[in-house]
Amino acid sequence: MVSDKKVVQRIVSIFAKKGIEHIVISPGSRNAPIVQTFHGHGGFELHSVPDERTAGFFALGIAMKTRKPVILNCTSGSALLHYGPALVEAFYQNIPLVVLSADRPVHLIDQGHGQSMRQNNVFRNFVKASLQIDENHRSKPWFLDSKINEVLSHTSGEDEGPVHINLPLDEPLYEFEDNIKEEVRLIHYPLFKKSLLPETRERLKKEWNQHPRIMIIVGQHPPRNQLNHWLKIMAEEKNVVILTEHTSNVHGDFFRVKNIDRCIFSLDADAWEDYQPDLLITMGKEIVSKKIKQLLFCADGIKHWHIGKNVDHRDTFAALTEILRIPPADFLTAIHDFDAKPSAYIDLWKKRSAEAKIKHQNYLKQAEWSDLIAWDYIISHLPADLTLHLGNSASVRYSLLFDISASIDHYSNRGVSGIDGSTSTALGYATVEKDEEVWLVCGDISFLYDRNALWMTPQPENFKIIVINNGGGGIFRFIDGPSKTEVSKKFLETQHPGSIASCVKDAGIAMYSASDIDELTNIFPKFAQTSTMAVLEIHTPREINDLVLKNYFKNLTS
Repeated sequence: MVSDKKVVQRIVSIFAKKGIEHIVISPGSRNAPIVQTFHGHGGFELHSVPDERTAGFFALGIAMKTRKPVILNCTSGSALLHYGPALVEAFYQNIPLVVLSADRPVHLIDQGHGQSMRQNNVFRNFVKASLQIDENHRSKPWFLDSKINEVLSHTSGEDEGPVHINLPLDEPLYEFEDNIKEEVRLIHYPLFKKSLLPETRERLKKEWNQHPRIMIIVGQHPPRNQLNHWLKIMAEEKNVVILTEHTSNVHGDFFRVKNIDRCIFSLDADAWEDYQPDLLITMGKEIVSKKIKQLLFCADGIKHWHIGKNVDHRDTFAALTEILRIPPADFLTAIHDFDAKPSAYIDLWKKRSAEAKIKHQNYLKQAEWSDLIAWDYIISHLPADLTLHLGNSASVRYSLLFDISASIDHYSNRGVSGIDGSTSTALGYATVEKDEEVWLVCGDISFLYDRNALWMTPQPENFKIIVINNGGGGIFRFIDGPSKTEVSKKFLETQHPGSIASCVKDAGIAMYSASDIDELTNIFPKFAQTSTMAVLEIHTPREINDLVLKNYFKNLTS
């Protein structure tokens, strides 16, 4: 059974022919014809998530895993606005989401009718394309097909990301027929080129050959074996220094600086002159390390090439000279025969990285119980072949101080780095991950901010959460500035004395807790081996964590 509204039938049919599989629905009445038609079609997997903010991030997690568009469907009114945080994250990570919002008829907007507002183009700054379906579309099926195809073209290819389709629906809403009768048309769009033009390649080669110190930084990037292969060749044959982070998902047995802040923290502007590159090549999305961005931004004489399938004009280091819209692995393939200029550059970085690792290990042997020690234990006891999601603020930054097994893939909402939605995103990912366990490590404020995810989404058996509970926003005790204001404790750190146990138990999820290294050592194996979804809360001392971490970085400079 499907809605008798022909416009709904056409939209759903096009989605099906485009190969879209997952529909995340937040219940309502105005969107009932759409929901019934998705259900009646039978070719989709439907997920019901009542809170639209949770639903948005849940869909984001599914799209992260599948790399295919995921539909978000909601009723009219303010419900739509709650998709905003997830859409912004999807926009900056180039993740394909399709918002299909039901709406009141256009003539009823701003006329005092309930659950109505100006929905058309409401996300204009954070979607790749936006469409409101009006009477002109409805009366001309060929035009409707054309516009839907055009919008969906922005969920794949060179400029993929989120899109928004707003669908005003008039009553009656609950009139149905047996099956879809509409025949629809697909439009296929050309793929972007994956090669450099000969003249571009020759120009780059001339410039490459002028520089003895070349650095590649890989920002946030999904796992890609071909990229690993060519980066290994670059590292071993081209005398190129490669800097990566866990969210770069670069694996392989070759030298690269994997712990950027650990390696460079003690460098000031003068010392940095020995390490800075002549030519900087960046690929992927966000870079977590604030230190490397500061050093490169303030340096003189650097030329910067930014590489990627859907790169934007991102002059992060005030040195941009080249934007190349080509997948990173294809770029490296194209330049693999460029000559390596003789240089001791890579040996300089190898020595520094090795020295920093020794200082790191020595400090951990004598450090007291804290966030740092908890992270050390967690990282060294993660199961192999795991997908690890990292919360924002302190969580992702702590993780980057440690070496993590090459068998683990990493994800994080680093597009805009908000703490909201970490649990929902990881849950969405885990729901469609059929082969591996999925773990999330996050802070207490991030977890509490997204606790609706615990009862509004499935509870996949392959999903586990570790929450570092340090009694508030611990990041504000580490960074410069907050300690100078008298409002820090109440309004910035958001201190609290509580545990997350009650909301976890209320959701019927297995709960574990530890407050020191002995308890953590005892309970962690039980938590890791639990055959259902589980949460481990690790309590750390709020007023000691920042001292331990600051002393850690002081130790790196000694």
